[in-house]
Amino acid sequence: MNRVSSLWLCFSLFYLCVFPSLSAPVRLTISTDTPEPLRHALHGFNTNMMRGDYGYQDTDVLELTKALAPQTLRFPGGTVGNFYRWEQSGFVEAELSSTTSERLSRRLRGSLATLKKRRAGKLVFDDFMALCQQLHITPVVVVNLWTGSPEESADWVRYSQAKGYTVKHWELGNEFYLPQYREKYPTAAAYLHVAKQHAEAMKAVDPSIKVSVPASPIGFHQDGWHAKADQRHWDSVLAGNADFFDAYTVHVYAYKAMREKLPEEMRGYLMGWISESVPKGFAYYEKLFPDKEMWITEWNIANPANRVANTQLHAMYAGDFFLQLLTGYPQVTHANFHVLAGIRKGFPVFSPVTPAKPGTTWHHGGDPAEDVGATVRRAVYPIFQLIGEAFSSAETRFSVEIANAPVLLGAIEYDGIALPGIQAGVIGSRAGKALFVFVSHRTGSEQPLEIFIDGERYTGEVVHRFVANDRLAASNGGNAAMAGSGQREVEIQTWSGHASALTLPKNSFSCIRIALED
Repeated sequence: MNRVSSLWLCFSLFYLCVFPSLSAPVRLTISTDTPEPLRHALHGFNTNMMRGDYGYQDTDVLELTKALAPQTLRFPGGTVGNFYRWEQSGFVEAELSSTTSERLSRRLRGSLATLKKRRAGKLVFDDFMALCQQLHITPVVVVNLWTGSPEESADWVRYSQAKGYTVKHWELGNEFYLPQYREKYPTAAAYLHVAKQHAEAMKAVDPSIKVSVPASPIGFHQDGWHAKADQRHWDSVLAGNADFFDAYTVHVYAYKAMREKLPEEMRGYLMGWISESVPKGFAYYEKLFPDKEMWITEWNIANPANRVANTQLHAMYAGDFFLQLLTGYPQVTHANFHVLAGIRKGFPVFSPVTPAKPGTTWHHGGDPAEDVGATVRRAVYPIFQLIGEAFSSAETRFSVEIANAPVLLGAIEYDGIALPGIQAGVIGSRAGKALFVFVSHRTGSEQPLEIFIDGERYTGEVVHRFVANDRLAASNGGNAAMAGSGQREVEIQTWSGHASALTLPKNSFSCIRIALED
């Protein structure tokens, strides 16, 4: 046998071992014997309306948010929460320049200037709570520990009680481990001294509330382990003084996703990060805070100008990471995707039409026709719509095992690592007599699917709703690196039929509805 033939044989054997044949369908085995309560608060969004592009009572916000059916919303957002004056429904301009970061100050001042033009400078808590009440949403509120006082925080709790609002989840500031806040909080101990004052004042008004402190994101980025020793120290100090808080907040972003790589290569990186690095991150926090709730009040890819933002790959990432939260890590009780609505195309679930604007990173045109008003549902929207519809009709999570899954090879930092090509999670309702099977199909080849329920193959009728596209770069309006097609390329598709004919499309996220018999 010559050398070429020998190499081909080795490759063929490797391929057959690593990539299952289409004659061996992916098998999902669902057990309904040991149900667990569904953590509904995993399906939520961070809101940040500081620019005034949207208001909480705008018609398009109400309609598009209602279709997403979120269980939680965060107010007033992330960084802006450190400056928000709830009593005046807005911000003090001078306070926006009080950090050590001029870049941050310019951004905040610019947002306030736009808010003044569009909404008289007002970002109204009552409008947010009206949205929550209309759509039966649990609020998560960030209090101002930068320019605010414990008395102001306590008054906010008191005001909420007086208005009849149910607000039980409060964050004691946002990301104070960052260097721009070191003038006031040079150490975690300095932060804790102030945070404890706020917590005590707030709980004196309502002892039933829960408060959360900001832990760093270093656990999810251990390649920066040595460079970010200050963040590790911050976390350890929080863990050693955990007597007064109920939860800790972590913001989870795939930070190294911001690079000049093709979507196919970024698939291997993003799915590698979720499979390899994310479990290590959760283990880090669980060890530090074994008896505390974990709130992930911001999660997404990195940087709104990311070249894979608002693409089919972005949508797949959102569904895949969500399944990580759903199927493990019981310490995570809240999760909020960043961000519900806002400008541009990278982070928001929905955003205004972005016109071509030469000279900026958003010069690429090609937005699809608007959905409501002048708004576009971006690529992640249909993923969260599928999740929201299922969560609204479920109260239980069931276990599921995966067999015959294809393998995806990791890329960049995860080059050569064999990753599972399938993730799955199952929720349902015995009262509603339905199961909802979520499947994240990470690979670029179709896969037949078999479903077994309590040991028996299910061959009855299913409704298969999915988001899929042959092109990982397909988008709903392009992004900072590429122009859009003018079409909405990422959207929900539906197939109905016998379960025996189920096939997972390539590059897809699915929700399969199964009607249960009495």
